Amino acid sequence: MRLLQALLVALCLYFPAVAAQADNATCEITVKGERVDGPCRFQPHRGGSFSIAMMDGRLMGGATSLSLDVVSAGVGEVRGLTAFGVRSRWGEARRMGEDRACWRGADFTLCVRAAAVQPPPSSTVFSGRCHMDVCTWVDQPPARQIGTGSIRVPGRRVETTVSLAQSEHVGGSYPDRLPEGLDWTAPQPAQFFCSTFRPAFLDADGSWMVLPLPEVFGATESVTRRYLRACHPGAEGRDPYRMPAELGYSAGMPRQDLYPDFDALIRG
Repeated sequence: MRLLQALLVALCLYFPAVAAQADNATCEITVKGERVDGPCRFQPHRGGSFSIAMMDGRLMGGATSLSLDVVSAGVGEVRGLTAFGVRSRWGEARRMGEDRACWRGADFTLCVRAAAVQPPPSSTVFSGRCHMDVCTWVDQPPARQIGTGSIRVPGRRVETTVSLAQSEHVGGSYPDRLPEGLDWTAPQPAQFFCSTFRPAFLDADGSWMVLPLPEVFGATESVTRRYLRACHPGAEGRDPYRMPAELGYSAGMPRQDLYPDFDALIRG
């Protein structure tokens, strides 16, 4: 009797502690053809591991909670826990390249998405660069002008925000449209200097980097797409490697490609 009481006390202490620190999420679990989905509690652990439990107490394949322990990149070990404290091994699961919120095992699929995060509108999202089986996606709303250049270095200073996500595509079969379920970074401020004479973008350290337009290289493709989106929104959908020349850029590789601040950039 005392052993049973101790077990019940341990369970009561364990689950409220997890719930108190957990985040609201939306879960979708399919195991052996049975699907359970809806609001859930998500508890993150070290190294990308996590545990979940349905808010309404529904069982997931007989378990009240599930845990996924990351054992290597993109690979996790899934276990279930019943209301009586019995653990069961579901087996190995791999993170899905087409939907990074999901993990797939031999006879189950586990998807967890933040409840408060909504996918960005497709009108503001475009592909940054697809390379080595990975595509970078950019969510960048229309930019607004916050300043101008100078007589010697004419142009417009604009700002916007940028969120990034990645999708994996084994074999280099890249999609034409945005995949679902991507993990997006929080929006970060971004600034560009729209100028055919000295096109540039604000770096994270506060300096300004000049783009060698009309030349576009693999390493500059993503930021060039972001620059063109901010400075030439009406020219979307065109080849970023040809578009700069078509828009009148001809400066090429700059003699100086880094300026400590905006005043230095437009000084001449």
